[in-house]
Order: sequence, then C-alpha cells, then structure tokens
Amino acid sequence: MIETFELAVIGAGPAGIEAAITAGKAGVKTVLIDQYPQAGGQYFMPLPASFHASRPSGTEKEGQLLFDLLNGLSITRIYNALTWGVFKEDNDEGWLIALYGVDIPKYVRARKLVLANGAYDTPVAFPGWTLPGVISCGAASILLKSQRIAPGTRALVTGTGPLLMSVAAHLIDGGVKVAAVCESNRLIPRGFRYGGTMMLGQLNRMMEGATFMSTMIAGGTPYNLGWSIIEARGKDHVEEAVMGKVDAQGVPVPGTEKVVKVDLVVSGYYLTPNTGLARMLGCQMEYRPEKGGWIPIRDNSMQTSLEGVYMAGDGAGIGGAENSRLEGRVAGAAVALTTGHLNSRQVDEINHRLRADMVQARRFGKLLGDLFTPQAGLISLAQDDTILCRCEEITLAEVKAAVADGARTIGEVKMITRTGMGNCQGRMCENSVSAAIIQALVAEKATHESIGRYSIRPPLHPIPEGYLAEATLD
Repeated sequence: MIETFELAVIGAGPAGIEAAITAGKAGVKTVLIDQYPQAGGQYFMPLPASFHASRPSGTEKEGQLLFDLLNGLSITRIYNALTWGVFKEDNDEGWLIALYGVDIPKYVRARKLVLANGAYDTPVAFPGWTLPGVISCGAASILLKSQRIAPGTRALVTGTGPLLMSVAAHLIDGGVKVAAVCESNRLIPRGFRYGGTMMLGQLNRMMEGATFMSTMIAGGTPYNLGWSIIEARGKDHVEEAVMGKVDAQGVPVPGTEKVVKVDLVVSGYYLTPNTGLARMLGCQMEYRPEKGGWIPIRDNSMQTSLEGVYMAGDGAGIGGAENSRLEGRVAGAAVALTTGHLNSRQVDEINHRLRADMVQARRFGKLLGDLFTPQAGLISLAQDDTILCRCEEITLAEVKAAVADGARTIGEVKMITRTGMGNCQGRMCENSVSAAIIQALVAEKATHESIGRYSIRPPLHPIPEGYLAEATLD
C-alpha cells in the first residue's frame, strides 16, 4: 500500500527543513525525503553520532535548533533515499514519487511538492581535472566536517565564491598545508561599497568569513584574486599544480604561471542549482548566470509553472542559506493555504513577518552573484584533449567536431557524442559543454538560451537494473 501525503518535501537542507516545519506546524500531512542519513544538507550537515563537538560553531547551533523543531513535529522522514523519478498521477490528484534505498518505501504519493534540492559545485574542466586527488569543494567539506578526514597533506584551493575560504580554513584546521587560494574573480572594490549597508544584516556570515581569513593568514596561505588553476599534473595522482592569472573574462594570462607541489586540488567555481527533478517534471526555466544558470520561473509563493509544485532554496537559484530558509517558510505556508490548513490572512501575516528579511537576504544574494559568477572565458582552460564529459570520456575536440558537423544545440551534441548520458546525468559536464558550444559558435552569437539545456529523464540517479525492473506498483 502506497502512503499518501498532502505534501512531499524533497531535500532536507535549510529550505526543505523550513518548508516541512512551516507546513507541519499548520497541520499539513508532510513527508520529508533526503538522500543523506540525516537532515541538514551541506550547510547544516550534522556530525556523525560517534563524534562530539566540544565547542559547536554558530552554524552548528543554528542547525540543532532546526533539528529540534523538526523532530518535535509529526512529520514522516525518509532518509537514505534517492528520488529517482516523480510522475504525475493519472487521476490528477497529485504526484507519485519513486524512491531507492534500503528499508524504505519504493513509492509515496503527495498532492503537493516542494523541491528543495540545493546546489552543487560548478565544475570547470582543465587539464588534469580528472586525476585522483582533484576533488570538489563540496567533497572536501563532507570529508572535513562530517567525517573528520583530511583528504591530503598539501593543497591548492581554486575557483570562485566564499566557499573557497571556508574549505581552506577547514583544511588548515585539519592539518593540511594550503599552498594558495586562487579566486578567479577580482572582487571589484565598487562591489563591496555597493554591498556595505546590507552586510550589516549579515554580521554572522561576516564574522565567520573573518575567522576563515584569520585562519588562512595564520597558516601562511595567500588569497590570490584574479588567479586560477591552469593545469593539474601527475601520473596516478596529482603531484603538482600550475596556477596563473586570468583576465576579467577568465582567460589565462600567458607568462604568469607558477608551479606548486601538491597532492590535493580542491576546485569549486561557485554553485549550480540542482534542477534535475524540475526539468524532469517540465517546469519552465530561464537562464540566469548570476543565480547559477538554469533556474525555474516562480511566483511570489515559490510555485513553479506547474500548479502544486514549489521550489525553494539554492536549487531554485543561488541566494545563500538564509534566503533558502526564508523561501522554505514561504513555500510551506503556501502549501498550508492551498490544502486548507491556513487561511489567506494567516499566510499574509507570515509573509509580512518575513518580508524585510527576504529583501535583505535577496540583496545579499545579488551581491554574491555580482562578485562570484564564474567568467565565461574559463572554458579556455580546457585544451582539445581535455575531457569535458567524465562519464563518457568525451573531449573538447569531440564537442568542437560535433559543432563543426552541424550540431547547434546541446541536445544535438549529446546525440552525436553521448555527453550527458552517463551516471551524473550531465551535472558534471553541462556547464563546460555549453561553454564549449558557445565558444565554437561565437560568430553566430550563440547563447545559453539558443543552445538549450540537457533534457532529464528518469531514473535521475543510477540505480540497480534489477531494482528498476521490480519497481512495480503495489
């Protein structure tokens, strides 16, 4: 028997937790689904039960307050569950959510959806990026914060975004020597003046950033603006990295290269919204580079172009943790209204209380986008023999050849080369492949809108063939 809920929240990070709490408090029958063993997401990732923090950070304290609220409500929680598909029910009464995991239901039903899938590191292809020892900022954070594992002994941190400082500081605290942090953007001072007043509302984040910077200074780690990794070198594992200056478009500046000995490269060029489920469902999308790329079109209640499907948090456009939490509350209240658990006056009161904080959080999110949006010229890091699609081992030269043969969209390149057909479903290669196509079609003034995006079909994640074959409805 498949259990039916009024609301399914997919993703238990800051946005998903807040959506579930807001709806659950109002009496909405809610299920919260996440692929990790516990709620929290990347931002509020709790320590394993075997670990104990003698001095919890401010973020850990914030997270614990949310966990306590969540655990005090009668919300069904399904963890360690991959959502591999969401399907519209024939009776038009909601959605069938297909799950994969151990000792969990294969399906649940829900009348409404809140997609709170968060974001992932934006990969940038460069020579050697597939070597063992080259990992993402997110992977480094999980190892350091959740597992207390130092992934190397001497590291280069490269990319763009505030996460670089966080990762560098945690690496140093974990005993890793960080040779340098390469921030590919220049963080123009005018941007800081523009954001000065709004920073007053982000004092916790500023203090956290100051702590990270002081750790880097104490560790002798330089913070290089307008620099990027150029190449990672090694035989079976990264042994050294070449870093160099990049211009305002992200193109390497010849003659500025420096070689550093490392056994670890941590790479993260800002964040990309995780929109796989939204694309699978057919939500209307728009391309917003300052928000991370392709994002859903939403109304003020966080509802997408599909009735009853809401999206909240960084999965709907990069804006930061505080913005994610506020959007989660708005979405949860909207669901409570449409399911009859709150009236319009009550929802208006909730939204009114959130309005000032929403304005502040969105201004801060705009500042982040202004400062840290990756430059289009970073595709120039890749050489013809550089792999763009890791799953199918497709190189830049093969993508260029497909364009030369007449491909004009990313879908056509996918059909010719198989880019985006592997286990990651294009999450690791879409940005680089798109940039390569646009670069190859510069004379035709190609844009992200003109070349399109990958289409997503179930299963969203790799699952065993046998499980899929047996996934029949009860």
